[in-house]
Amino acid sequence: MATVYVDNAGVRLHAIDNRRDGSGVPVLVVPGTGEDAEDYAWQLEGLGDRRVVVVDVRGRGRSDAPARGYTWQHHYGDVLAVMTACELRRPIVMGYSRGTPYAIGAALHADHRVAGLVINDYQARHVFLPPEAVERLSAMRVHGRTVTERMPSQVIEAVAVESEEVSLWERLPELGCPVLVLRGGRRGSVVDDAAADRYRAAAENVEVVTLPERGHGLWSNDIPSYLAALTPFLTAVDQDADRISR
Repeated sequence: MATVYVDNAGVRLHAIDNRRDGSGVPVLVVPGTGEDAEDYAWQLEGLGDRRVVVVDVRGRGRSDAPARGYTWQHHYGDVLAVMTACELRRPIVMGYSRGTPYAIGAALHADHRVAGLVINDYQARHVFLPPEAVERLSAMRVHGRTVTERMPSQVIEAVAVESEEVSLWERLPELGCPVLVLRGGRRGSVVDDAAADRYRAAAENVEVVTLPERGHGLWSNDIPSYLAALTPFLTAVDQDADRISR
């Protein structure tokens, strides 16, 4: 595993990279709120011999935490900066929870440089966070620790202050790549039945897979079941890429 630092307009971003050169399409992972790259280090081994890069967007993990600059555009710009600096050619971008709109934004603005998109239990929108959400978000527990233990308090406040509602549903057909939506089948899942139907109706290239025993935490405590739901999509994208390269 290699530690990578990337500059994005003066903000130093941290990422981890398994540096593998297997035949599979590379994967770029975007963690969710309060998460960092180390939470997804298991994917560097768990996704086989393909190259996997996990990014810490600004204010998370070991990336810089500027006083301002936390809009949707800033966040997906971080993803694009890592994609470019790491020379990821047509990767599969995977967004988890609130990392989803950053992943979608990167895919939309990558000039068709994305081979696939995986959405992990989140709707196709960048959510506006009202001032009263800061306290709730700060107290939320992520992998055993509160968000305030994982992110500087000024970053949490800046993320809320600079947030805006951006609907991405109508832009899904623009992606031009296959999309997998993974959702939980139990209470706590963000993608309920109505949202799942909306994903299916949004574009022909969207597939929705339900993990019946999971809530919002799709891989917590059961990584094998999560990988069993994810792997067929990765394999299909690999096969598409192989056909194109011939």
